[in-house]
Amino acid sequence: MKFKILAVFGLAAVLFIGACGGNKDNTNLNTNAGRAATPTPTAVVVTNEAANISTGDKTKVETALKAKGFTNVTVDMTTTPPTLRGSVAKNKMAEAVQTAQEAAGKPFKNELTEAK
Repeated sequence: MKFKILAVFGLAAVLFIGACGGNKDNTNLNTNAGRAATPTPTAVVVTNEAANISTGDKTKVETALKAKGFTNVTVDMTTTPPTLRGSVAKNKMAEAVQTAQEAAGKPFKNELTEAK
């Protein structure tokens, strides 16, 4: 009986030591197993489409803004993209930017502030 118990524990010890040792030649797989793959960044294409807005578009945008009640908003054409500056009533900033973009058909940089 002692021989059977000694054989079982001996075999278990050999298997345990063999399993804990691992494969030393393949440490890279063990190191990278928990890491997620890093996506490759994609290039951002920069165009100057927004810079092609004309003064006719500026007056069209200002007219549309004034028609919606945004009288303290100005359009700056010297920047790329054109910039909206001034102040609007609280919770009306998105509406002002949307009105300007719909009137010109081009994006605007938003530097508006909300009046308190």
